[in-house]
Order: sequence, then C-alpha cells, then structure tokens
Amino acid sequence: MMLLRGIFLCLCVLEAGTFGAPALAQLAPGGFSGTINAPTADVLSPGVVSGAWSNSNPEKPRGSPAVGSFGSVNLGFGVLPGLELVGRLAFEGDLQCNMYSAVSAPCSGMRDLSASGKYQLPLRLGWDTRLAFGAVDVGGAATNFRSYYGVATSSFGSVDVTLGYGRGNHAHSSLDGLFGSTQVFLTEHWRALAEYDSHELRAGVRYARPLTEQLALEMGASRKLSNRTDQQTWQAGLGLTYSFDKHALDQGTRKLSTVTVAAAPAEASAPAPVVAAKSTPATTSEQLLEPAQAATASLSEPAATQVQRADQLASRLSGAGFSSIWVGFDHARGWVVQAEPLAWRKNRLDALGVALALWQKQAQGDEQLHLVLSYLQDPVLTLRTSGACLAKFTEGGWWCDGQAALTLGNGEPVQTPALGWAVTPKAQSQVMRPQIELGPVLRQRVGTEVGLYDASVGLDLAWELALGRGVLWQGEVTVPLANSTNFADGAVFGNERIQLRLESSVLSRQMQLAPHMWAQASIGYVMHNDYGGQLDLAWHSPQGSLRLGALAGYYQGTDTSGLTFESIRHPLALASARWSVVDGRWFMEAQAGQFYNQDRGFRLASHHWYGDNRLTLHYRSTEAGWQMPRTNFAGFEISMPIGNRAATLVGPVTVRGTDQWVYGLQSKVQGGDNAITNGYGVLPAIRHGLLNDTLDNDRAGLADMTANLYRVRAMLRELADKP
Repeated sequence: MMLLRGIFLCLCVLEAGTFGAPALAQLAPGGFSGTINAPTADVLSPGVVSGAWSNSNPEKPRGSPAVGSFGSVNLGFGVLPGLELVGRLAFEGDLQCNMYSAVSAPCSGMRDLSASGKYQLPLRLGWDTRLAFGAVDVGGAATNFRSYYGVATSSFGSVDVTLGYGRGNHAHSSLDGLFGSTQVFLTEHWRALAEYDSHELRAGVRYARPLTEQLALEMGASRKLSNRTDQQTWQAGLGLTYSFDKHALDQGTRKLSTVTVAAAPAEASAPAPVVAAKSTPATTSEQLLEPAQAATASLSEPAATQVQRADQLASRLSGAGFSSIWVGFDHARGWVVQAEPLAWRKNRLDALGVALALWQKQAQGDEQLHLVLSYLQDPVLTLRTSGACLAKFTEGGWWCDGQAALTLGNGEPVQTPALGWAVTPKAQSQVMRPQIELGPVLRQRVGTEVGLYDASVGLDLAWELALGRGVLWQGEVTVPLANSTNFADGAVFGNERIQLRLESSVLSRQMQLAPHMWAQASIGYVMHNDYGGQLDLAWHSPQGSLRLGALAGYYQGTDTSGLTFESIRHPLALASARWSVVDGRWFMEAQAGQFYNQDRGFRLASHHWYGDNRLTLHYRSTEAGWQMPRTNFAGFEISMPIGNRAATLVGPVTVRGTDQWVYGLQSKVQGGDNAITNGYGVLPAIRHGLLNDTLDNDRAGLADMTANLYRVRAMLRELADKP
C-alpha cells in the first residue's frame, strides 16, 4: 500500500501541467502493448521506443518473497507501420549472485531474456476496430512464457473494449485461453482498467503524461480480484516512451478523439530521384586557375564584383564549418561551388541545407547553382538548382518548371569555372585540421547466470586527421569511469572491461575506382591488440537502392584472455548486399563468409532509420569447427548521434559528439543452454571512411537522399532569418 500511495502522490504533482495527449500504446509485463497483463490490438508507432518496469511476472508466482527482487523489464520498438517488437528481461531473487556456484542452494530463481512481437493488420472495421496477432517469448535459449494470440480492440467514444484468444505450450505461458479488457479514458491523462488475462481478473488505473513533444511518462497500479493462481495481488508499473519522430507518439493506435492530439500533416511526396548530368572532369588542385582579372564577354556583372561575392560566400562557408572550399562562376553566370562539411558529419543532408542557405543569401535573381559536397576532397554529392527553384522548395514545393526543384547527383567532379576559384584547396584545405570525437563507451552483459546486469562504462576519445586527398589517420583512446563487480580486474568479465589504453590507430586510403564504385585500404591496429589491414569495396546502383560490398583482410594479435600467449590469426573474407526496401527508411542487408575469429556463416540484418536514429534487428549463424560449434544469435542495436548536429570549431580543431553511438542486446537462439558465448560474427570496426562517411552511414543513395530531402528544407527554414 505504501508503494501505491507514493505513486498516487507523484501523479498528483505531475497533474499540475500538461504537454498534450498521452501515448496510447504502453507495454505490459508480458512483452507487448496492452492494458495490465493482457495485450490490446494497438501497437507502438514506427520510430517509438518504450521501456517499462513491473514488480511482477504475472505468469508465475514468486518463489522466495523475502529474497532479492522480482519483476520484469521490457524494451519495445515500433519497427514498421503495424509492427512492434519487444525484448523482455524477467528476473527473480538475488540479481548479482553467481548461479553457477550456488547449484545446491540456488540464489536466483530466474534470469530470462526473451523476445516477443505483435502485428496490427492494415485495416479498420466498424467502431474503429483494430485486429492484431502476436507471439510471446519466441527468442532466447530458454522458453518460459511462450504463447500465440489474436486480439481485437474497438473504441466507443472514451471506452476501448478488447477481446482475444491465446494458446500457450508451457505451464507458465503468458496467455492460454480467452482474455479481454476494458479501458475507460477518464481524463486526458487518467484511465480506469478492468481485465481478464486468461488467468486472473484485475482492476486498476493508469496515468500517462507527455513530458515533452517526444517523451511520455506512464504509471499504473492494479489489484487482483480473483484467486485462481498465485499471481501477485498488487501490481505496479512504470514506463517511459520516446519517439524519434515528435509527431508519432499517438499514431498506430485508436483514431483521434477528445483525448488525443492530431499529428502534424504529412508533406507531399518528394519527387523521384533524378541523376544530375555529368560534368567534364575536374582539374587537380595544382591545375586550378587563379581568379580571373576581368569578366568574360558573356557576363554583364563586373568581374571584381563577382569575385567579391564569391569571396564572401567562401568566407561564410568557412565560418559555418566547411573546408576545402572552391567558389567560382561559369560562362553562363552560374555559381560553381565545392565544399567539405567538416563540422557537419552526422547527416550530409543537414550540411547540404546549410550550404544552400548560405548561397541563397548571396544569390541574385534566378542565378543557377552547381554545388558539390566532398569528403577527403573527393566529390560525394552533387546538386543543381536555381534561386527561384530553391525558393519554391523552401516554401514546400517539390517541382520547378516541370522538373525537380533540387536535382541530386552522385558526386561527379565539377568543371573549372571560367572566372576561376575564389578560394583554392591549398588555402582552405582540411589537411592537418584535427577532428576530435567524444562519446560514451559501454560494455555490458545482460541476464547471465553471474548477474542480471553487468557493465563497464567509460569515455571514448577519438581523432581524425586528413593527411591528403583520400588519406586519413584515425584512432581512439578509452578512459574507464566505472565497472560493476563482474567487470572488475580478475572477475569473470575482467578482460573485457574498459581500460585506459589506445584502442585503435588506423591509416586509410580511399579512392573512386569507377562510377558508383569505391575502395578503401586500411592498415594499423584495428583493436588494441591486433595489427593488420583490410580492403573494403563498395558499389552502388545508379539510384543507390542496391549496394554490393566485399571485405578482405588479415590481422594478427595475442590471446587477451590470459590463458595463452600464442599469436592468433584473423583472416577475413566477406561479401555483402544491401537493398532499400523503403527508400531512406528501411534497408535489408546480408553478409556471408569468414568473420574475424575464423568463424564462417552469415548475418542477416534489417535496418530501420528514423531521422538520424537507426534500429537494427539482426540474426546470425556461424561456426569454426569444434572450438566454436555452430551457434545462432538474434538481437537488436540502436544507433544514435551524441551531441549537437554540428561540431564546435576551436581554432583549427573541430570537436563533436559521437556520430553514431550504438547500444544493443543479443541472445542465443535455438540452443539448449544459456552459457556465455563470445566471439561469433565479429567484424573489425573502421570508425570513419568509406562506409560511414563517403556513403554517409549507407544513406548516400540518390533514392534514399531524395526521400529525406525534408531535412534540407528544415535547415533552409531554420537559417532563413539568421544573418
């Protein structure tokens, strides 16, 4: 009762303000969006991440009420329209005891990691009826709660009614038989709940409140009214829901009503990508012309004025964090600009928007623009537009004079303009301009027999230094901050803890071999203990929907486990293919061959982008003889940028947060044990270069960029009123 009283007091305090409507799909302990313990037909919206804690595992009784903890933690994702996936960690007992050393007197009854999924059919029947089906506990080495179910939810004004049927194949299956629930929306934030979860009848309340446009808080409590099982009488829960899209918190559930807020209207569809016409080959930096002393006959504006305008644009670009800036005019009085977005590394379209906004302030009338963005002085993105077309695009249009307002190209080299360059690469090169990247580093173990959660936390200090066209030296140093007991020196995970040391130091050279085809050669310490090199190849289809890749390499190091000091070889040979299922949003990727630890097999991944945030679902199966028998894994990764969109300029140095920080979990599947297994499906991590920068984290296809041109428009509007 004290717990419920505390929750009630918190809710009364939070009720004082409002940010709008609550997120309607909330996670139940069983691993699905639902009411209390039973699912509804609603799902998490695409781009929504929801975390929830409950003090109960409703499928089974607590074995030792006086020992340790009991409950479950869920993390769910809205992956695609209508599809949600949830990972669940159920626990009981002493959370950090070693279950291997306590076989005779177990100190923990359960540490179970599992996955569940639900799909809402793309149709709506009368009374706003939604239909969905799902599966519970389909992943993990052990199965404790597996069930399959179908469910329907209808809305009658402020009341939702749910009816479903589940079938389990385990004594503790989450759902087994008929279940149903009723939700009554009492106010914008409060709901009253009544439910039969196929085991027990419960009643409770739930409070849901957005804290910001993208973050919502949810609390709830319920009491058991029947007594068919040993399920806990009182149950409480706490959850947070975060949306990578600030308008998505209420999508995918019930239709709009008096207790919901309408999402922002979607913009008109972007045009199909159009490849810009190829230009004549560019000259090298040593062959660039000096600024002309007089205008050509075809130009009405004095040459001195044009040079002044070009210098002014180059100065603005430099101040905004661009380098290797070339600015000039062609014979038709059109602008020719090439620049390297040194401070805009998290998303190339943001950099494009900044460059366009700065040019728009300099443009006069309907002047033409040929803009090229580069990486390590190699062109990677081309854009053509005019002053009038850019204005139409900024206002919300996609078309101009029957063509795309912005015409994208694959980074073809620019032609040397008639009036020369206002700034040469020698004067504004990024060579010997260090880039510093700061971010957290986390190594963890979840749901193992030696602890519910163990982690080693530290700080990652990385650098990049361009040494010439296409040449990059990069590396990183890690600094430890904190370790849990099992990551301490000499403990079971002690060799994997973060230490103060040089983790990598790599020299890379990349070049474009042919249209749409790139190569990168790297050599150095890819990990603190392993030295060698690798060759990466990547080819894009003209529109970028298909990417084919290959990796070949060889590294050698010593065994870091302390068991032997013998050299360990790491030959690599992998092929990959990536296909854009939905341009700019959803990619499918397959990799096959020999991975880092000589294990052979394949990896399948589904990548889902929400702005600059990516959710990856992966499955892999590899083996390397009797030492590494075939083992299958499934898991997820969330990649997100850390810090501001743009780097901070400190003299010649740029400082920024990590471009893509990765957090993930995985579990063995189709295995008969839950033993800790390392080293399967590992790939050497070259932090920057071909895949992460030239290909912009695999978002550089014309079709993908065209689908995300809203980013360019947002930046143009943001900078429109700034000097």
